[in-house]
Amino acid sequence: MLAVNSHEIRNILVVTLSNIGDVILTTPVFSLLRDYFPSARVSVIVGPKGVPVFTHSQTVDRVIEFDKRMSWLEKLKFIRGLRKERFDLIVDLRNTLIPFLLRARYRTPLARKQSGLAMRERHLNRLKPLLVVKNQKNGFHFFTDEEQQSGLRKLKREIPTASDNEFILVAPGAGSHLKRWTISGFRDLVHHFFDLGRSVVLVGDEKERELGLELGRVRAGPLANLIGELTIREAAGLVARAALVVANDSAVMHLGHELERPTVSIFGPTSEQKYGRAGDRYRTVRLNLECTPCEQPECRLAYRACLDDLPASSIIETCGELLRNASS
Repeated sequence: MLAVNSHEIRNILVVTLSNIGDVILTTPVFSLLRDYFPSARVSVIVGPKGVPVFTHSQTVDRVIEFDKRMSWLEKLKFIRGLRKERFDLIVDLRNTLIPFLLRARYRTPLARKQSGLAMRERHLNRLKPLLVVKNQKNGFHFFTDEEQQSGLRKLKREIPTASDNEFILVAPGAGSHLKRWTISGFRDLVHHFFDLGRSVVLVGDEKERELGLELGRVRAGPLANLIGELTIREAAGLVARAALVVANDSAVMHLGHELERPTVSIFGPTSEQKYGRAGDRYRTVRLNLECTPCEQPECRLAYRACLDDLPASSIIETCGELLRNASS
């Protein structure tokens, strides 16, 4: 039974996170809200980095950028402007004062400690005091047809013979260098896919261009280096067409999970229990060491054993398993 009167909900505000990967993990919340309140106006407050996830998305009606570096006077004006909106429901995924300052009819309570739960489930659980949270497909609108076609055109310029649902999408980057598997490992992986006759597409943001240049020095093969060439929504469109996604703990990994593509996730210092995904389409590869997952901002050892010692053979074997499952 709903704790809210659905007829009273016409204007919804969601306060979401800032980093792109974290924002993608909150998209099931938007999907569920849209299912419950299809006619409501949904606005989102998001940091500058996360804005591109929502731009052109049909799941939300308005994107409100919030820069935490604003002065206190600017923040006061920001809140005053929001008060005029008269929101009926505020969903706060950041534990801010915004729901209390705006005095909405309904609001999510402050988060309780939810140790042992994945971040995706933690975000959905914020809705439980108000709604029945269902385990369902994420219907968030990650890309338009034009955004997907734009990404495919960029791919076809590099590999004219690439076929939909046949190419392998590889994301060698991550928000932190500590979460990145080795370039030599990714190089061996790309060579393996070449041996299988597979096209390989490299994706990542513009700060990771150097990774693409290093991997571009592999032996000749059907490789499209699109690192720094795609928007996050164009990348999502390619993820949806990939036969397999291979990624570190990153935004691209989360896209693979939310778009339900076969995904091999490479974990080092971070926790797959928090950020990974279980299911037939998903596999996690990590070295189980005494120090992992440390979830520390810097490695305390002489070298990063959790990823530097992770052999390419482990990734290759796991990729082969998922590809065989997909073709059977």
